[in-house]
Amino acid sequence: LLVIPATIGAMLFAEPVVKLLFGRGAFDAQAVSMTSYALFFYSIGMIGFGLRDILSRAFYSLQDTKTPMINAGIAVGLNIVLNIILSRFMGIGGLALATSISALFCTALLFISLRKKIGAFGMKNISVSFIKIVFASLGMGAIAKGSYHILLKSVGFHLSLIVSIGIGAAVYFVIIYFMKIEEVDAMIISLKKRFKRNAE
Repeated sequence: LLVIPATIGAMLFAEPVVKLLFGRGAFDAQAVSMTSYALFFYSIGMIGFGLRDILSRAFYSLQDTKTPMINAGIAVGLNIVLNIILSRFMGIGGLALATSISALFCTALLFISLRKKIGAFGMKNISVSFIKIVFASLGMGAIAKGSYHILLKSVGFHLSLIVSIGIGAAVYFVIIYFMKIEEVDAMIISLKKRFKRNAE
């Protein structure tokens, strides 16, 4: 729910965000360009980075430390190989992409290992929710990017970026609310119960 829209947002707004946070002093236009180039490719692996930690903890809770350790070793080895290959063609972007690919690949391996260990764990429902969240995130990204370009013509760069990100976040939460995503519905029910208890 949070990592996927963050991934889309980081990919679409890599350069403006880097410029906002670091673009001053010795951090010139070339530094902004190089950093945003790397951020774009790192963003691809955000889902892998987030899920890998959660899946590793699932194995630890099952008293299995061997599988995450082997997986980490595979990730490091794959990362090194891809670093060597991709950096020759893409420079710093290749290093970032290599890290993202290894994270996604090894997260997929952890999913497969966990499924073999405990059986099916609602992958069908998870897949449906994942697809809905991806579409909601793409809609958010399109509206946020469009808002950014429109606002840029009339207000300053900083305000355009902040407002467009805010608009994108609001649109995203509205979309997922009406898409009947199981996890969102459960979260809303939980919040309603908590507010009801506090009111009493």
